[in-house]
Amino acid sequence: MTFEGSAVAVGIDAAVVANHHVVVRRAVAGGPGETLEQFVVPPTLAGLSTLTKRLAAYPGVMAVAEPTSMTWLPLAVALGDASGSLALVGNRHSARLRSALAGKNKSDTIDAEVLSRAGELFCLERARIPDPAELALRRAVQRRHKVLLDANRALRRVISLARWAFPDLWSAFGGSQPAALAVLGRWPHLRELSRARPATISDVIAEHTRGVADVGERAERVRAAARSWCEFWAGHLDLDALAWETTELLDDLAAAQSRLARATGMAQGRWEALWGDDTLLLSVPGMGPVTAPTIRAFLGDGAHLPGAKEAQAMVGLNPSNWASGTMSSPSRAITKEGAPALRLAFYHAANRARTIDPQLAEFYRRLMVERGHCHTQANVAVARKLVARTWATLTTGSLYQLRDLDGRPLTRREAKELAAGLAVPADVRRRARAHSAATHRARLTR
Repeated sequence: MTFEGSAVAVGIDAAVVANHHVVVRRAVAGGPGETLEQFVVPPTLAGLSTLTKRLAAYPGVMAVAEPTSMTWLPLAVALGDASGSLALVGNRHSARLRSALAGKNKSDTIDAEVLSRAGELFCLERARIPDPAELALRRAVQRRHKVLLDANRALRRVISLARWAFPDLWSAFGGSQPAALAVLGRWPHLRELSRARPATISDVIAEHTRGVADVGERAERVRAAARSWCEFWAGHLDLDALAWETTELLDDLAAAQSRLARATGMAQGRWEALWGDDTLLLSVPGMGPVTAPTIRAFLGDGAHLPGAKEAQAMVGLNPSNWASGTMSSPSRAITKEGAPALRLAFYHAANRARTIDPQLAEFYRRLMVERGHCHTQANVAVARKLVARTWATLTTGSLYQLRDLDGRPLTRREAKELAAGLAVPADVRRRARAHSAATHRARLTR
């Protein structure tokens, strides 16, 4: 017996290691419907074959799953073999849906049943299966995103150690992290650093610092700070153990940075193989050889997205809405439904683009000065605009044109000069930082 695809809904709770839980339900308007089948299949070739055979009885059906890792890809292929398709519902949306339908109850079976009802509330679209080259690029940029986070965490651990163990020493480098890491890598033991020759310390600092005239003075301050902290910690802290911990953290950082360099090279190689010089995307302000591979990995040529709003929703930079009765709060926090790597790439690109594009610079300034936004809020809003402009550039095939506030075309040099004149005043930026810090402190004490 077969059913029309529109009358049957399928929910799949995908698993990475355990079995996939599948619920097949006959949809009924205004009610929960009737469960036709409920079964589990392992995430193996045999299990996928079983899934294809079982769902072949419902031609044209659209199954719904969460994008758990990459488990959605073999499921999409299996659904295609069954003359069906797969739609993806973000984890945040599915969590809200489960809360509405099942309260605090959660199990694999409940998740599958909840997902089978996603079509009642969400507009579902068939998941697009990328070709092998596109998938390789996407996996490369996702890998790069993960190792970038690891590298940032490793750096924060080093800074955290320095802030409590020898803060004066860290400050003596004048904000130059490369010089600080190089000196600590050469002399991880405070006692050895306090006895090092100032000329040798100066050589290391000069090698990792550009355009600084007081290298000798910095070297003297570094050695003096190391000596002072040796005296302070005498009898209270094992300096040999501190040196070992410093070395370990620096090794972790070096390993993470090495992985990041390899992942960046792989992503750029895959991007160049698919898109060549990519002059179209690189014409967008803020785009470069680091951010462009991520944008192409997820947006491609943008043709699969019907409009700029859909592109913003895919990235997860559109504001969420909340309304109840006569109460409405339309401009809340962003949804964050998209891939984190894509969202971070647009955030970094926007931070650069607002220094090049006068229109984006004016928009950023207005949010900071007139609306009282902090940098993060304002830059996220710029990133949302940049997503729309990037999508328009990719889909029209026309190079991005920098324009002044009246819409007149500008050269890149003219645009940068005009954008520089629209920079946020220093006092406004200081006030925004103070407000942001106070907000974070308030949240910690609630």
